[in-house]
Amino acid sequence: MLDVIMKKYGQKAGLPKDKQHFHCLKHSIATHLLETTNDIMFVKDWLGHKNIQNTLVYAQLTNKARDEQARKAFAALKIV
Repeated sequence: MLDVIMKKYGQKAGLPKDKQHFHCLKHSIATHLLETTNDIMFVKDWLGHKNIQNTLVYAQLTNKARDEQARKAFAALKIV
């Protein structure tokens, strides 16, 4: 059912065929949650995963988030 809905609205949004499925949405949501919360355990719980390894498949750290975290870490160490 969810894949049917994703395909319908994915086509309307002009998404490529390989992105018109529920798991693409799940990846996007997981990545967005990780980027905004920086809390992988929150993402794990929100997705309903029992195993953190499953969450790591879906939630990917973006370059923007990685750079921001590095900037904060280095600033805290007074390196930059």
